[in-house]
Amino acid sequence: MGKRLLESRKSVIISLVAIFAALHAVLGMIPGIWRSWMIVIEPLEGVILGPVGGFISALIGGLLARFIRPRTAIMYIFGLGEPIGACIAGLVFKGRYILVVAVYTVMLAAYFIHPVGRSLPAWCLWDVYLAYIAVLSLPIISRISKELNKPVRLIMSAFIGSEADVLTRIFLFIPVELYKVMGVPEEALPAIWVAGAFETPIEVVISVLAIVAIGVPLLRTLDKSRIIQYPVT
Repeated sequence: MGKRLLESRKSVIISLVAIFAALHAVLGMIPGIWRSWMIVIEPLEGVILGPVGGFISALIGGLLARFIRPRTAIMYIFGLGEPIGACIAGLVFKGRYILVVAVYTVMLAAYFIHPVGRSLPAWCLWDVYLAYIAVLSLPIISRISKELNKPVRLIMSAFIGSEADVLTRIFLFIPVELYKVMGVPEEALPAIWVAGAFETPIEVVISVLAIVAIGVPLLRTLDKSRIIQYPVT
């Protein structure tokens, strides 16, 4: 009996990962303001599939989107931001705040330790700072209120997860020095950073609004139907 339940659970997880990966791939092929419209599904992957399932789904979906609509080779590396963003969203929803704080701290520290990171306008990462403050405050808020309600957790997961995607791409671009691989001169970086300070938050806002419009009703439906227990991983 226990073996059957385990096999059934594995089948459900695999099926859900496949469904979300397909949705991610389809949305990933549609150009958005900055990248693509996968931003509307990425946080939900982490919330419903959990940190592990969300990571796998976003990774497969992102790769499929890039193979079907090919891009430059370097963009495949930047695509790592998507599974990390989904994973972080899942961790936030599950209340694993310490891990999220650790990820944000390491990547932000690496950015400001790098000489180029220190030379770029610090204010341009204002939205990442807000997400970091939110991560640091969540453990305190959750202790005071004992347990955050699901809509609030969902919105915070979307915001912090989406910004983790942004921070991952920043980490790859500056500390890992992919800007050199791309042939971007250091003189051009301040202009790119200023533009990103306005463009990137727009995508994050769209992601959060999509979660409010789609995610909240979806979770209510899942809670009432009890079809699955989420996060599944």
